[in-house]
Amino acid sequence: MKEMNYDIPALLENLKTADDKKRAEIINKLSEDYNNNLPQLWSKAVNGDNPRAILSVLRDILKKEKPRGIFKRVMGNSKGKLSAFLQDSDPKVRKNACGIIGEMADADYLEALYTAYDSETQLFVRSSYVLAIGNCGDTSDAARLQDILEALLIKEKASEDTLSLVKNEKHIIEEKLSLTKVITKLAPTPPHTFLGFKTPVPMVLTAMDDQFLTTLKDLYQKSIKGSLVNDGILIREMDLDKVYSCRTFYELLYPLTDCKNLQFDYKVITNAIIKSKVVDLLKESHEIVNGDPFCYRVELNTMEDNSERSEFVKSLARELDELSSGSLKNSPSSYEVEIRIIEKKKLCSVFMKLYSFRDKRFDYREKVLAASINPITAAIVIKAIEKWLKPTAKVIDPFCGTGTMLVERAKAKDFLSLTGVDIYKAAIEAATINSTLANLNIALLAKDILEFSPLSLFDEMITNMPFESRGGANNLNKDLYSGFINGIPRFVRPGGMVFLYTVEKNLLKDCLIDNKQLKLIDEIKFESGGLTPSVFVLRVR
Repeated sequence: MKEMNYDIPALLENLKTADDKKRAEIINKLSEDYNNNLPQLWSKAVNGDNPRAILSVLRDILKKEKPRGIFKRVMGNSKGKLSAFLQDSDPKVRKNACGIIGEMADADYLEALYTAYDSETQLFVRSSYVLAIGNCGDTSDAARLQDILEALLIKEKASEDTLSLVKNEKHIIEEKLSLTKVITKLAPTPPHTFLGFKTPVPMVLTAMDDQFLTTLKDLYQKSIKGSLVNDGILIREMDLDKVYSCRTFYELLYPLTDCKNLQFDYKVITNAIIKSKVVDLLKESHEIVNGDPFCYRVELNTMEDNSERSEFVKSLARELDELSSGSLKNSPSSYEVEIRIIEKKKLCSVFMKLYSFRDKRFDYREKVLAASINPITAAIVIKAIEKWLKPTAKVIDPFCGTGTMLVERAKAKDFLSLTGVDIYKAAIEAATINSTLANLNIALLAKDILEFSPLSLFDEMITNMPFESRGGANNLNKDLYSGFINGIPRFVRPGGMVFLYTVEKNLLKDCLIDNKQLKLIDEIKFESGGLTPSVFVLRVR
């Protein structure tokens, strides 16, 4: 690659032909010495030396480094020139000026922004004014922008120039979505209080692959009938506290009525969503104050191209906002409802997920580490081995991490005592906090399990075994597994049970080949995060 010349005129010249990677390198270089470069760049822009490129660079430096105070001092008495750029004949200059003002978040520019926005004829620039106002304004600007949005919608509906609307649809949608986003940001809609369902409603619980029966058993024990469907486990319930007493499902989704196998077209989908009476369901189950809309986001699971995906979501959200007559409001950064669209082979199904009812099942898990087991996975593991657990057991986890496996063991069945051991002090500190939040008294020890000597033997051992996520079972893991497996009888009494959850299945099997003190009772297979771990159920002879 040709060596880059780092003087400002040369950098600006390089920008003309730079791809995204090269542009980022140039911006990074200019940002390293922004104290000296900002004055030179601003001077060139004010003097009309390629303002389009220079304003773009200034915007990116401000976005990257946030030197607002320095740039204000740099502008000094020429501050008004930034407002003047909003009236420049070049629309990209106007757009870049909006970007700078937005990064400055200076309310002094508000009236200049409104004036330029009102007269802007280039549709691709209009959303930039809105976003800048959003960074500079306050609650009063939300009301002002709401009036602009309503006028825009009225004008669009009254327009007879259908060809123009279709041609400019992308930019029209962008402007309306920007207005909605900024209005929500400046005047957030208060969240609704969930009151409960009046009658049973259909729900789909997503569960771990190959462990649907475990979750069905969990539901059955809670007197909830479920049946397997393509998307998970279908139930009909009205008591969410009862549903969430089941710990072995991932998500609770609400399948919308007659929203299955729909044509992958945003207008078809939005019409189906409205006809499903989802708005009525939301209003019946929540406290309604002042007619505030329900804020939502759209989640699209599809194999379509990313650029098409983004445009599809924007179009769908804009259409849904309008068809709901103000009852639904697209707000991707602050929402209480998720509209989930799952597309397969150009056909899709639509679900709703509620955030107004909070899942509190794993609130104890405040502290996590990179290697921490997912608490739902831990709950599924415990449920899968439940028949071997005893309510009078003394339980040890020799690789306890942040304590998740022990907490889930305690949630499943009574016990006599819980002990957690881990070589990492940070893990024990995290487990101490988590166990306190779970209201459990766990004896936690920062020790190497290979060197640990218990005062008495345990009845159960449950653990998530260490593994190498890259490179497989190296020599360190082999030594650890071998030493640990051979030492299990030092911790667990004869007849006691051992449950080892591991990805390193072959390594563990190798360690058991000549072991006469451990009997393999069962191997339960799982699927988790693209991995295929197993729980090895052992009994000490």
